[in-house]
Amino acid sequence: VTSVVSSAIKSFRDFEFQMAKVKAITGASEVDFKRLSNTAQELGRSTFFTAQQVAELQTNFGKLGFSTKEIIQAQEATLLLATATDTDLARAAIVAGASVRGFGLNASETARVADVMAKAFTSSALDIEKFQTSMTKVAPIAAGANITLEATTAVMGTLTDAGIEASIAGTSLRNIFLKMQDPASDLSKHLGFTVKS
Repeated sequence: VTSVVSSAIKSFRDFEFQMAKVKAITGASEVDFKRLSNTAQELGRSTFFTAQQVAELQTNFGKLGFSTKEIIQAQEATLLLATATDTDLARAAIVAGASVRGFGLNASETARVADVMAKAFTSSALDIEKFQTSMTKVAPIAAGANITLEATTAVMGTLTDAGIEASIAGTSLRNIFLKMQDPASDLSKHLGFTVKS
C-alpha cells in the first residue's frame, strides 16, 4: 500500500512539475492553462500515454511557439502518430511541430503532417530520426519553392530506400531545390526553365 501511494504521489508531483514548465514556456493565461492541464489529464486517462507524457508533448509544442489552441488542435494527431510508429510522444511532437513550422502550415494541419509521417515510416526506410535529420535541412527551402510536404517526403523516402544517408539526402535535395529556382544555375540552364512548384 505504501509503495502504491508513494508511486501515485510521485506521478502527481512529476505531472505538476511538467505542467509548471508548460505554463512557463507557453505563457498561458489561467483559463488556457486549465484547458491544457485538463486535456493532459483526460488524454492520460483515455489513451496509452500518461498525463505527464502529454504534458511533455505540450511543452515541446510550446517551445515551437504553438498557442494553447494550436497545442490542443495538434495533440490528438500527434498521439496517433506516436502510437502508429511506436515513437516517443515528446519526440513526435518536436518533429511534427517542426515540420508544421518548416513548411509554413497552420497548426490545424498537424493531422496532415502526422498522416504523411506515419505513411512514410510504414512504407519506406524513413523513420522519425531520418525524417527529422533530412527535413531540418530541406523543409523551408521546399516550402519556399511551393513543393509540398507530401512530395518532399516521397522524395526523401525514395532516397532513403536507395541507401542514401538522411543528412546527405536532405542537404542534396535542399541544394537541388535551390538550383531549380535559380535561373542562373547550371541545373536550370540544363532544364531550360526554373521550377517554382
